[in-house]
Amino acid sequence: METESNTQILQSLVEVVEGFDPWGMPDGLMARQIAEEGFYEEEGLRFVPEGASVGKLYAGLAVLARDMHLYLAQHPREDAALFEEVVSLVHEEESRAHGSQAFPTYDGLPVDDLPRHLASAADLGQPNLDPLGERGIVHEWTFKPGKRLFVKFGSKFKEVICGRDGPYEQFNKGLLKQAELPAAIAAAVLAAGFSTATFWTPLAVYVSILLIKTGLKTYCEPDGTRRKSRRKSTQAKRTSDRGP
Repeated sequence: METESNTQILQSLVEVVEGFDPWGMPDGLMARQIAEEGFYEEEGLRFVPEGASVGKLYAGLAVLARDMHLYLAQHPREDAALFEEVVSLVHEEESRAHGSQAFPTYDGLPVDDLPRHLASAADLGQPNLDPLGERGIVHEWTFKPGKRLFVKFGSKFKEVICGRDGPYEQFNKGLLKQAELPAAIAAAVLAAGFSTATFWTPLAVYVSILLIKTGLKTYCEPDGTRRKSRRKSTQAKRTSDRGP
């Protein structure tokens, strides 16, 4: 029954987040430089125009992770080591550019306007992500750390998601339908990095949906994609060398 309940909770949260308009590009230096030069780079991470298509999800992930971090400071958990490792790494990178205003401390920034009590609700078994659907959460200081969090969490779960018998393989074999894929990825994230406790379900859902929306095939097969692209390029060149 617990597994069934967890599956239902994951699917319910997936439906909530998939119902958001994910678009969001914050005003500011980053947006201006992306518009003018096609990209913005900060502390080793590149931001491009396509990021706007999931910008609200990046921002939501940062807001959620900050709320979880603050909650865990008061309610420690044994299954939080990986989460806190990622938060610490993102804080370190952000601090080099933004000092005390970096995620998740945000000194001097209007954090009172951000949704709170997301973590406590999840810990009580009643996760609620509706507040993260608001456009007002999208700022440079949520967008940028949100992408950093996503990239780092993604690197932790690649093997379990893309490896043998993982959700990506099951989907490609027709064992998972498209509608089942987000919850299946989220379940794999929970099992590999945290626990099946409801506390972690919102985070797992965010990682799952971002992986799908930013390109699950590219995430799982980047080397193969590049090799295929190089083969096509080589074949095209050979054809060109032979003439029409």
